[in-house]
Amino acid sequence: MDTLELLVERGGDRVRLRSPEVGHFAGALPAGSVLVPGQRAGTIETLGRARALLVPEDVGGRIVSDPPALARAPVGYRDVVYEIELVAAGSGPSPRAPAAPAAGSPSSARGLVLLSPQAGRFYHRPAPGDPPFVAAGAIVADGDVVGMIEVMKTFSHVPYRASGSLPRRAKVLRALAADGADVKRGDPLLEVEPA
Repeated sequence: MDTLELLVERGGDRVRLRSPEVGHFAGALPAGSVLVPGQRAGTIETLGRARALLVPEDVGGRIVSDPPALARAPVGYRDVVYEIELVAAGSGPSPRAPAAPAAGSPSSARGLVLLSPQAGRFYHRPAPGDPPFVAAGAIVADGDVVGMIEVMKTFSHVPYRASGSLPRRAKVLRALAADGADVKRGDPLLEVEPA
């Protein structure tokens, strides 16, 4: 997938990341997520062509803005897609791009990770306006549906599967893929811990 870098507007201890073109913004990360230089922070689709949006090399911080209400939100050129609070130097570990998990290794720094079984667009909920299949704090068991993946207008349920180091019952800690995000086979979807 081609990439575009988000545009930057600085102001005090906050930075606004703006859309580099007109289109539909998808895969927005939730408020509280940390953005690091070079990280993929969603996609923009213009005239049927999707491109990954990247955080500029000299920017990093915590998202303080809420994601758009729509999984594929229309945006104009230079519309704000993220407002971030800069991470102060010396206030902890410096942010860096997260390493991709090794194939077949669902471990992460805090817990265990459920990986995507296929490539496509990942959705947290069955339809816009419906509650998500699972949320932070939910208990899932082997076979429970945790999301959907769309490939060419065909939707498939994504079940939680106890395999490798994933337990038969788990507590969801957080979603790692944004609602409406494009994912590849093996990308992290959910972080869980034994229930």
